Amino acid sequence: MKILNKILVITGILSVGIFHSCSDDKFDEIGTNPNSPTEVPIKLLMPQVVVETAFAVAGTDLAWYSSVFVEHTTGVHGQLETADKRTAINSTIGNNSWNSLYAGALTDLKIIAERGSDGGTEEGHWNAVGIAKVLMAYNYSVATDLWGEVPFSEALQGRENRTPVFDAQQDVYTGMLDLLDEAIADLGKESVSSVGTSDFYYNGDADSWIKAAYALKARFYNHLSKKDPSGSANDVLTSVAASFEDNSESMIFDSFTTDATGEHPWFQELNDRSHHAVSTTIFDIITDLGDPRGDLWFGTVGGAVVPAPNGTAFTDQGGNIYSRASGTYLTATSPLPIITYDEIKFLEAEANLRLNNRPEAYAAYLAGIEAAMERAEVDDDDIVDYLAKGSIAVGESNLTMEDIITQKYIAFWLFQPIEAYNDYRRTEIPTLNNPVAPPPNRFPYPQDEVAANPNVPARTIQNKVWWAE
Repeated sequence: MKILNKILVITGILSVGIFHSCSDDKFDEIGTNPNSPTEVPIKLLMPQVVVETAFAVAGTDLAWYSSVFVEHTTGVHGQLETADKRTAINSTIGNNSWNSLYAGALTDLKIIAERGSDGGTEEGHWNAVGIAKVLMAYNYSVATDLWGEVPFSEALQGRENRTPVFDAQQDVYTGMLDLLDEAIADLGKESVSSVGTSDFYYNGDADSWIKAAYALKARFYNHLSKKDPSGSANDVLTSVAASFEDNSESMIFDSFTTDATGEHPWFQELNDRSHHAVSTTIFDIITDLGDPRGDLWFGTVGGAVVPAPNGTAFTDQGGNIYSRASGTYLTATSPLPIITYDEIKFLEAEANLRLNNRPEAYAAYLAGIEAAMERAEVDDDDIVDYLAKGSIAVGESNLTMEDIITQKYIAFWLFQPIEAYNDYRRTEIPTLNNPVAPPPNRFPYPQDEVAANPNVPARTIQNKVWWAE
């Protein structure tokens, strides 16, 4: 794992340098050693992109800012504090993540997909091709959900096109869903070999990746609830039926280590920067519901949980004023979920509610809560007691969208704030409490891209993304 992370860091630095520094094709030839191979085989690229997707895309800057925007946490120092107080949400907040996506993970995933397909240098590696396309769809989804219009149809061409067009989000979504359909087909083909242990999610198991592809399809279709409430709901339910059947099938990265180069990114952030505190918003929701997860998740200050109010908290990098995530929940090796069985049940509940299938919606809602609490390792007796509470066991006739999204919002704490932020922009649930201003409707385009590409759209953080309009 230490070696893999070193490969990741070195390759990422090289990729970013190439992406930003070369303004003339001649520069691409500098430093080329004719005696060394220039192609990295699939078996070496796969672990790199798997790690980068979890660490750099799902686990760092984009997640940290989303967490503050959706009030899972409160920024109490540095850039996260200024974002929380709305004094600086500018074009620098996404630079590193944009590079990790376009110059890193997506570029390498495209190489894997091309190399393993018909006519490629490693033709017939359909297992790798299918996995790469699932991961491409996920990475593109993070980009378009946070920035809106992004490069897609002309992306990843390197020096052949350094100024790609920014596609409409509707077209990007069509492309993402096409990628998942292709992945499902590719994973069903006979493959020369499996990527095996190079895949830290499912060890190359094609059936598991097919279920993950359907799970992502369900998520993507659900994002379209405002565009096509009933049509998207039916598409969600079709995809849900072919996706995860229990917690064991969830797509979760669980290969972090205690080595300094392999630790969980949220754990590194806590120890290196400590910009986040437990938000009053999430604390109040959990406390009001009598949710036992608060006792597992929230650390204490002076023997009590002390949440930080969004927008008005004191600066507290030292953790002397406000609570952080507990040391038993956030560790160097904590799992980092990408998409889980409990999310699938909440998607099923929401889709059925939109279609007025109340018995099915209520059953899925309760199953989602139970699965989320099991994933959080809540004691069985506490789960039973929680599910019996009047505020939870509301009955199928009284179930509301607020019930479903609130429970989903809780389940996403601490490690899935990007999807919680997506849900909020789509539903405005739960009620947020930052007195300064509401969260931005999208991330600002990175300054490096704005400076280099004249095709960057003229958008501000007040402009909603397409599916939220």
